[in-house]
Amino acid sequence: MHVTYTTYSAPDWPLDRHIDLALKLGCEALELRSLANKPVSPDMPKDEQEATADTIMDAGLTICVVGSDCRFAIPSARDRRKEIDRAIEFVRLADTWRAPIVRVFGGLYDPGPSDAEVNQWVAESLREIAQVGLEHGIMIALETHDAFSSGQRVRHVIDLAAHPSIGALWDFAHPVRAGESVSETWALIGDHTVHAHFKDMVQISTDYDERERYIGTWKAVLPGRGNLPLHEMVAHLTSADFDGYISTEWEGDKSDGPIDPATVLETHTSYYKIS
Repeated sequence: MHVTYTTYSAPDWPLDRHIDLALKLGCEALELRSLANKPVSPDMPKDEQEATADTIMDAGLTICVVGSDCRFAIPSARDRRKEIDRAIEFVRLADTWRAPIVRVFGGLYDPGPSDAEVNQWVAESLREIAQVGLEHGIMIALETHDAFSSGQRVRHVIDLAAHPSIGALWDFAHPVRAGESVSETWALIGDHTVHAHFKDMVQISTDYDERERYIGTWKAVLPGRGNLPLHEMVAHLTSADFDGYISTEWEGDKSDGPIDPATVLETHTSYYKIS
């Protein structure tokens, strides 16, 4: 199991600051989502794409995941087509960066279409993107997030898509927020997990969000101070000899908040290294 963090944890930091911290924390790679207050994107000029990769690799690091924001639970076939094409561009960006994984979401959707219909949209979208990924040796990782927060739903979509280049990104928080136990989540997507997001959260209400399928409102906290059974989660990865990355994703106060992200990320990394 390898250690990293997503640059979304401190989205306004420039690349050199992320590199300095990654090296200090003993990371071998970075998960790229935001740099200098801009999300990474296939729209970045080609010279900027190449300079980003060169700077990271010259520092002795790699890029383990490209964090796209692509979602496919979209009723309009035309709009869904645009999102598929955009995700394919993210695959090409990942190829430029020699990154083995592109993260995607299922997404949210308003009442109307059945879950079965939406699952089919997402599965078909993933299958097409994954075929391009296969040509470049890149996995497409569907994150447990939004209306697809449970391991059960992510596994169902993966089975529907039936493509070897589709895996799961296990975000530790969201299946729990959806009411699924850690053992249930692991039984469903453990064999398909190619990346993991490490975090802790505390539940501050018990309301149910119908659209996001979340039970209650939750707040990001430092590891060990929340309601997530982190030791059990990390133990599943360890016992499976997980060879991917466990990546801190801090969703609390960002760089202008009361807690310095560098301190937060160091605390998280130290925690799961000894979990």
